Amino acid sequence: MTYCKRSYRLHLPALACAAVMLTSAQFIHAEGNSGATAEELRADYPITKVGIAALKFDYNRITQQGVTLTVRIPGIYADVANTPQAIVNTNVTDGQAQQAKGFLTSLSRTNQARNLNVNDQVFVTKMDVRNDEVRFELITANITTLGDGTGTRYRAELNIRIPGLSSMPAADAKKIIDGVIADKATAADADTKTIKIGMSTDEVKKSLGSPDKIVDLGEKQIYIYKDMRVVFKDAQVADVQ
Repeated sequence: MTYCKRSYRLHLPALACAAVMLTSAQFIHAEGNSGATAEELRADYPITKVGIAALKFDYNRITQQGVTLTVRIPGIYADVANTPQAIVNTNVTDGQAQQAKGFLTSLSRTNQARNLNVNDQVFVTKMDVRNDEVRFELITANITTLGDGTGTRYRAELNIRIPGLSSMPAADAKKIIDGVIADKATAADADTKTIKIGMSTDEVKKSLGSPDKIVDLGEKQIYIYKDMRVVFKDAQVADVQ
């Protein structure tokens, strides 16, 4: 009995120390892989600070404005900014939004919730880079007047999945984020480069500029650009490759 008791006292601190060292080593390893990328991304998205009322965040009152972004995809769930309910997460993979589901999630939905609209302007109030995703808390720049006459911003919790993020250059990660939320200049530039079926050759040139090469196949023409091919039939866009 005496031996066991002394053994316990001697080895417990050693085990605890080893556990701390292992945890620290894992933490340092994770930071080593993604720390630089995370810091660069955080620098690209200055946070908007909001007020505090009754020991809670007041998302309707901005004390310091950060970056303004434009929503570029549909399907991002949002609720009144100061709701006490948990905001339903929206997960984005390959540019497609998928709202979280399940029984507990259904309890968080309210009759005042809505989806953010494409081209809505939003502020970032929180950003977190972890593993293979970037998480944003967003609030709308504009205030909406509800049926009872009160004004409110809307708040969203957005998780953008980026496989390989930990070893990816920040610039490449930002391009993926830009497809979901982007600053005004980036969003406007992307919109001017949108190609749609039925567009004329002149409309395509106006959007993309002159092609690097033109392949003329008689009834069909192919405009070859650095990152795409635009196929025309009867002088209208028939396909984009």
